[in-house]
Amino acid sequence: MKAPISWLKDYVDIDVDINTLEERLVSIGFEVEDIIDFSDKFSGVVVCEILSIDKHPNADKLSVCEVDIGEKQLQIVTNAKNIRVGDKVPVALDGAVLSDGTHIKDGELRGVKSKGMFCGGEELGANDSVYPNASFDGVLVLDSNERIGESMINVLGFDDAVLDINITANRPDCNSIYGVAREVAVALGKKCKPLDCSYIVNGIQNTANMVTVEVVDSDLCPNYFMQGVTDVTVKPSPLWMTRRLFKVGLHGISNIVDITNYVLFELGQPMHAFDHDNIKDRTIIVRRALSGEKIIPLDEKEYVLDKDILVIADKSKPVGLAGIMGGLNSGISQATSTVVFESAVFKKENIRKSAKKLGLRSDSSARFEKGVESYTADMALSRALHLIQLLNCGIVTAGRIAIGEEIHSERQVSFKYSRISKILGISIDENLSSKILESLNIRTSITDGVINCIVPPYRQDIDKDCDIIEEIIRVYGYDNIQSTLLENVKVTVGGINVSHKEQFAVRDILAGAGYNEIITYSFGNKNAYTKMLFNDKYKDNLIRINNPLGEDMAYLRATLACNMLNTIAFNLSKKNKDFALYEFGRCFFAKSLPLIEQPKEITMLCMSITGENSNFFCLKKAVDLVLAHFMLPYKIKRSELCYLHPGKSADIILANGEVIGSFGELHPTVLDYFDIRSTVSICELNFDRLIALSAADSFKFHRISKYPSSKRDFAFVIDSKISVGDILETVKDISPLIESIDLFDIYNGGGLSAINKKSVAFSITLTSYDATLKDSEIDNVSDSIVEELRKKFGAKLRDN
Repeated sequence: MKAPISWLKDYVDIDVDINTLEERLVSIGFEVEDIIDFSDKFSGVVVCEILSIDKHPNADKLSVCEVDIGEKQLQIVTNAKNIRVGDKVPVALDGAVLSDGTHIKDGELRGVKSKGMFCGGEELGANDSVYPNASFDGVLVLDSNERIGESMINVLGFDDAVLDINITANRPDCNSIYGVAREVAVALGKKCKPLDCSYIVNGIQNTANMVTVEVVDSDLCPNYFMQGVTDVTVKPSPLWMTRRLFKVGLHGISNIVDITNYVLFELGQPMHAFDHDNIKDRTIIVRRALSGEKIIPLDEKEYVLDKDILVIADKSKPVGLAGIMGGLNSGISQATSTVVFESAVFKKENIRKSAKKLGLRSDSSARFEKGVESYTADMALSRALHLIQLLNCGIVTAGRIAIGEEIHSERQVSFKYSRISKILGISIDENLSSKILESLNIRTSITDGVINCIVPPYRQDIDKDCDIIEEIIRVYGYDNIQSTLLENVKVTVGGINVSHKEQFAVRDILAGAGYNEIITYSFGNKNAYTKMLFNDKYKDNLIRINNPLGEDMAYLRATLACNMLNTIAFNLSKKNKDFALYEFGRCFFAKSLPLIEQPKEITMLCMSITGENSNFFCLKKAVDLVLAHFMLPYKIKRSELCYLHPGKSADIILANGEVIGSFGELHPTVLDYFDIRSTVSICELNFDRLIALSAADSFKFHRISKYPSSKRDFAFVIDSKISVGDILETVKDISPLIESIDLFDIYNGGGLSAINKKSVAFSITLTSYDATLKDSEIDNVSDSIVEELRKKFGAKLRDN
């Protein structure tokens, strides 16, 4: 909600600067999103009077002018054709900054010095709503009464600021200048001046004789008000009105239209002015549209309607979209002589749906969607008629057509005063509470421990005791609430559970390894499991949500890999090429379907690496880091998981034989289904089981050997189907002297003695904790490795 300070000052004596006012509004619960300072639009531009105009000696299209800026005279070179001696125009001086950011400096044009530049309305960010003829494509010629040397900021009324306030959904009464003014008065401890809605009627003409109104669908229009104006003179509105509309984002159109827009922002009540001559049979009908009915509103586009859209119609056609926009066929023109003003209450849900369905939103629909009430609707019509007489542009007819429910009136809310301290936990003096409520126009009395509040009709958000208490505390100040413990509670030591503690630890590890965390939804699309090659039996066990947001989020996830792959595909589509990701999340498994008990929830860890260096072994480094944190030794065997590459994947098997997860490169078919054009390796681990089986607390340590270690390298030729992991596991068990094994090469190219063979090269480190190793001991271990691998796998030492 944009609220110009100059407009607010009509109702409240604002004697603080703009920043202090912002702080005061925030303190009573209103968020000021922005302060728009119009005085910053430009600088260094003043009023000058043209003393002489001479032809430029070196350019036919330029003129040399002598101007008076009050304190001195300057020479200006210009190409303007709409100026003459004696005119007063804006001149930008040396160092000036225009509204588009252009900096003005003294210069020389075709050999003649110029001490500035004449300005038009465009250079000053102004149009006809701000100053007459400011939209003209040329120099802005000012009124002869403007003072020479005066800043154009003052001349254009830009010595003002606008508060852009975020109005919460429960305060539609503040979606208006006057509503904000009431709150400004509370924030500053001032009185808010009453709004003048008085007008004099013509006793001869009566609105009921001018037009007949029928509300067919009262469920969508609970209140409808209408009153006429005759002898209308359509002309431009005065500057004070158009300047205010300009500052809230509108342009002046004509006095009648501007009045409806002015009231829209001043009171938050949308209105419409009908040209009486364009209403067929002088009848207004508020009804649902007929299916297929068409209308061309003021935006000059044709819309096809259906039976759920409310329209204002005459006897033959719709003349307006109720609560959204008036029809082009009923708008005000220069020929308009009689007008009927409409002010109504429409059901907000219907307006919101209709505006969305038509793709047509307006300032009016925005107000109706938040809610308006009949008290303000009735007052807004009176205010519009007051403005008609203030602008002297018509005669108000007698009689107001008012159809619908009873107009909202004051209502009483009463409760025990002790309820305030019970809710807030602090005591507030009765006189102070009464003073606060009175400042909010809530008449208050306290008798025998009971507080009686008379709530004004425009505060439809106040319905019960807690609403009154909320009003008291927001003005009294939330900072005055002291932190205290609830009754019968004890202070407990906070903390996090083991799972969260371990997740934080693993996050640090993976962040150090270059991985970034992602967070995705706990549900997804069943089709994603098809793309990951899961069979029908697996997909049939997925848990469907009863009220999904859509089919893309209809099933609880049974793996983190689906959302991980969607995230990878999305990043690749945005030209992110090399990245490593991980996610912690719960997966859900049903014991049986349909569900008769809560599904089993398992916390999983998914890791992936994408790009040029995203092969099996790169991801294995991350797996090693995570399992090393839990001090869990493991071995691997070829995986048969459907979405992993059959030759470049492995299951992770712990010492107890349990498969804790799988990792490897993605299956080529899965890559195609997800439209991924890059190598991707992915891993998924059962994090709950990692924690449960963790040996970190019971792991035993031994001293570092003081004797030197010895290394030996081996290269064996084995069948290509034999797992390298099985080779390494066998070697590890041959002798206790083997401290570590490091694989450094796998080769299956040319030069081998037979096809379907591969070369596996590794080094072993031998260590003794009792004495220096003898050559014979090292040889025995080496011989045992060669013999054991020969017998078990048919391995042969590579001879080249």
